[in-house]
Amino acid sequence: MTPPRASFRRGPNVQGRGNHANLQPSRRNLIRQGRVRRGPNVQGRGNHANLQPPRRNLIWQGRVGIREILTPKRQMLKMIVSTLQPLELAEDDNFLDFVKALNPSHQIPTKSEIRSDFLNIYKENENKLRSILASADEIVLTCELWYLRPEDSYLTVGCHFVDIHGNLMSYMLKTTSLFGDESAANIKNQLSAVMEAWCVKEKVHSVVRAGMPQLKKVQTKWTDMPCFADTLNVVFKDLMSNDALLNVLRKCQNIVRFFKYNSEAERKLRAIQNQLNMEQDELIMYSGDRWLPWLHMLRRLMQQYQAMVMVFDERGKTDLILNENDKEKIKKIISALEPLRKATSMMKGEGFQTISAMLPVLKSLMDNLREEEKRKNDVARTLLSKCKEEFGNVNNHPLALNTFLDPRFKNQLGDQNKKRAMDKIKRELTPGPASSSPTKLKDLLERYMAYEPTAETSNPLAWWRHTGKKNFGELSKLALKKLGVVSTAVPLERAFSSAGDRFCNLRSAIEPENLNMILFLNSNWSTKY
Repeated sequence: MTPPRASFRRGPNVQGRGNHANLQPSRRNLIRQGRVRRGPNVQGRGNHANLQPPRRNLIWQGRVGIREILTPKRQMLKMIVSTLQPLELAEDDNFLDFVKALNPSHQIPTKSEIRSDFLNIYKENENKLRSILASADEIVLTCELWYLRPEDSYLTVGCHFVDIHGNLMSYMLKTTSLFGDESAANIKNQLSAVMEAWCVKEKVHSVVRAGMPQLKKVQTKWTDMPCFADTLNVVFKDLMSNDALLNVLRKCQNIVRFFKYNSEAERKLRAIQNQLNMEQDELIMYSGDRWLPWLHMLRRLMQQYQAMVMVFDERGKTDLILNENDKEKIKKIISALEPLRKATSMMKGEGFQTISAMLPVLKSLMDNLREEEKRKNDVARTLLSKCKEEFGNVNNHPLALNTFLDPRFKNQLGDQNKKRAMDKIKRELTPGPASSSPTKLKDLLERYMAYEPTAETSNPLAWWRHTGKKNFGELSKLALKKLGVVSTAVPLERAFSSAGDRFCNLRSAIEPENLNMILFLNSNWSTKY
């Protein structure tokens, strides 16, 4: 009997899976049998060496899909897009000199050539995304209002949905100018236009917004949701509007600025720290309005303040010395912001996270602020009051349904939130003739509550796509819809940190005519497809 033909798998010189790695003939034997030709990485005979991809690419194509091979021109475009550079970089003399120093024979594409390829890449990725969105069921939009210049506002819109594998997929859709009109009506019209342009208007059920409080009371077909990170920053900015706190923060900025801009003073500071066996971490200078970089700056300053005072005394800079009242205020600010850091550290990873995690985060935040309040921290007391005002009662909260449907956190809800969630589910799942009877629905919810919670590191979306769908039927579709709502309007990696400020500064330098396409590709031109 003729033995079966062996398929092309990883040979013994590749780390394969299981024992199959030892069962396949070597590539050399496959070449001798005429079943695989010599690729360009083999010194072949004749012209056949140019016809076949290398073995590594055959494995890649067989297991994952064809990876895009970037030409030098596209590699340059990838660099421009990923670092948010203007297309004019292609004609910058210093950049051209740098490339020539690396390779004098390399020809840099002209701006017109770059732009032509740029438009093609944008169209390619746009068409791919349209195809992907056509298969999505429930879609959530995020929108961020920002400024290219003080008088020139833009709206950036992204979309999010759960794929068939239970992964939360996120893409950029559009960045559009508001032409100076930031009214609720214009923003609503712009959002509707984006939905129509991408053919997703009937699929969008929620919009998560960063800022834009003017949208709070506007009637829409979608549910309005505030961005968690933006709300925290608003709370902090409101807190820092207090003149006494603002004055001490400015004084701290001046202290750090003194050492940052005076190299001799900084050398003296390091020498004193060395004598005192102190940590010599770099000082942090921050002047934005995000609370986390402020916390890092204040903590670093207080760690090194003992040595700083010695430098101030030696140089006669007594105006920079903090008095006891100043130091007490700084300590209270640090202690009040620490609960925010602890709470947001629960939001692990990059990209976007389901909003179902927000109630546990908010509960942690409120509990820790109450502990600080008990220690007579008036800054924490003010911060707690503002958080209650912005986020509401965590024991009876609108997000109770989202958290209830997350198998990681369902048992962390109090009685009020649990009742609120179950009542909402009953209303949402019993409107039509095909719905379950109240008795069956009650049984379904009881079985779900009795099911063992999943680990906090698990993926609740994948759980509902598979285990949840199998065991709890109609509850799965509602859960995927509610858990597909994201907690922030911008990715977590720039929601709280100074990386968000850097991103904003870079995008503000892009030419307006290329802004939408560069931001679109910055988010979407990757291996996602």
